[in-house]
Amino acid sequence: MLFEAGIDYIAALFGVWMAGAVAVPSFPPVGTRALGRLGAIARDSQPELILTDSRFTRLRERVLALLPDGFPEEAWTEADALFRADTHAYAYNATDVGPALPVLDREALALLQYTSGSTSDPKGVMLTHGNLLSNCHGASRWMGGPRERVGCTWLPPYHDMGLMGGILQPIYEGFPTVILSPGHFVQQPLRWLAALSQYRVTTTIAPNFAFDLCCNSIGDEVLPLLDLSTVEAIYCGAEPVRRRTFERFADRFARCGFRAEAFGPCYGLAEATVFVSGKVDGAAPAFVELDQDGLARGEVREIAADHPRAQALASCGAPAPGHDVRIVGPDGRALPDGAIGEIWVGGPNIGIGYWNQPERSEETFHARLEGSAQRYMRTGDLGFLRAGELYVTGRIKDLIIHAGRNLYPQDIELLVEELDARIRPNGVAAFSIDDGQGERIAVVAELRRGEKVAEGELQTLREAIVERVTQQLGAAPHLIHFAPMGAIPLTTSGKIQRYATRHALLTQSLASYPHARA
Repeated sequence: MLFEAGIDYIAALFGVWMAGAVAVPSFPPVGTRALGRLGAIARDSQPELILTDSRFTRLRERVLALLPDGFPEEAWTEADALFRADTHAYAYNATDVGPALPVLDREALALLQYTSGSTSDPKGVMLTHGNLLSNCHGASRWMGGPRERVGCTWLPPYHDMGLMGGILQPIYEGFPTVILSPGHFVQQPLRWLAALSQYRVTTTIAPNFAFDLCCNSIGDEVLPLLDLSTVEAIYCGAEPVRRRTFERFADRFARCGFRAEAFGPCYGLAEATVFVSGKVDGAAPAFVELDQDGLARGEVREIAADHPRAQALASCGAPAPGHDVRIVGPDGRALPDGAIGEIWVGGPNIGIGYWNQPERSEETFHARLEGSAQRYMRTGDLGFLRAGELYVTGRIKDLIIHAGRNLYPQDIELLVEELDARIRPNGVAAFSIDDGQGERIAVVAELRRGEKVAEGELQTLREAIVERVTQQLGAAPHLIHFAPMGAIPLTTSGKIQRYATRHALLTQSLASYPHARA
């Protein structure tokens, strides 16, 4: 399914299900990176039909070139052409009951939800109709049950959070929702807040970077025109939640009636349909201040918020109804509260595996604790439980091990982002590289569009980055690469792709500032 956000996508999705087929939502093939991702998804899923609209059929030759065995011409079907043919053939009568809708089996495969591919090629998570219903039902209970709501989403509908939270949840509960395209939001973030104001929205969703975009791009002159007093919940997920970002957004838009209690940090992933845990409505977001040195040793140790080594971590709330979240050590044993380990999740939201990857499916979706028959899914994320709430510290694959200490890349990235206004928010990637003598820290930082920075200033900025990271984390970056805006690969949900950035850097295909993008 290749559609922009909108009613065509929704109608096509339900049409696919009514036909008894399996949907494969995918990013529309615009741009080289999107084509590469689409090629990976097509090679893996081997679809029998490509359902799209007239805007994308003109790109079919570029898509076909990505498929090793080609793709039959007749497999391309324009949904708008089907609609036109249907309306010519049948006269709609509001009194017609029509044919009975098919009864769908809860255990039947509903869709392949491809992961964002932030650390590797995307994998197709097999989700059943039962998984989708469980996620919607659990999220509804978590939000306090069905009530008068108005939603709004600009998240991509081919991403788990955008599909489940932005489209299926409103349909499940029967409340109206406003849909914006991701591109329209990124081009002008004011459109999102204007929609919240105009349509009296109560519930919306967004990742952390959206709040930075709003603060950086919306001028004071429009604030008197915005009314955000009806917003009861902004569910925040898809990437680490930053305390300073929340506080900045809440302070800036308080004059528009926005309340900080509306922030709802949550945690989820495609392998769990999307919803694993979240903060309940109406409660203020909870943060814990931890010692960075302790985190580097895998320890949870609270510290004063004003301490220079303090690291704020957001609570992602309690587990979804009917789900069991455990923190597990390398030996496969469950760890007590306050201990950092891998996050395992069991419950009806968990998918049945990865498409055509039985060994990886067994490893990820069929983990078991000693003495338990419960099936768990290994998330690959690190975190800890505290008073029944989940705190996420980072991804295992992204962890940087430097001189025997565990460093989280997002901590390095935040330090670099906040160092200088010329560095673009959500435009820094940190990861490890092996120079033949051991693991070293590498940092790629994008400079804002329009910035003119001389080589001498770049060197000064490099030295400042090394000094700040060393002072705060006790480890010095070995390589710092400045890139133009847009050089760092992102997932469809806007997350930094550290693995892809590392690969581009090592293969010398990553653009350098001030040269044009490679």
